[in-house]
Amino acid sequence: MRFTSEIVLNKPIERVRVLTSDPAHVHQWQPDLLSITQHSETPGAAGSTATLTYRKFTLEETVLAATADERTSRYETRGMVHTITNRYTRIDDQRTKLVSDNEFQLSGLLKLGRRVLEKSLREQAERNLGNFKAFIDNAAP
Repeated sequence: MRFTSEIVLNKPIERVRVLTSDPAHVHQWQPDLLSITQHSETPGAAGSTATLTYRKFTLEETVLAATADERTSRYETRGMVHTITNRYTRIDDQRTKLVSDNEFQLSGLLKLGRRVLEKSLREQAERNLGNFKAFIDNAAP
């Protein structure tokens, strides 16, 4: 399953870059996230890895590519691989457009419940995007 979402962030791209460069901020828009264990010296850099522990599951993250305006990460758990590419573009001096490309690959038992699970996964990704927008828009200037 693949889908793309777009949102407008009410902050300049320079501020968005600062807020998204620190993995410690992830807790702000993912309330079910309990902890992040970094396995690399430079969190968020291309090639870095981390374990993200949520209330109901754990994801292994690998950052595949990372620049100031684009980041691709792969999240893996048993039966699922989720790849996200987030691209940031300046709209004007006060707003930034985020285009988020998502791809889910299901296997094993998760593939059997694909139709129901795909709807739930998309809803969760959209909820995270809405939470992310609220975090960015409400962050200090």
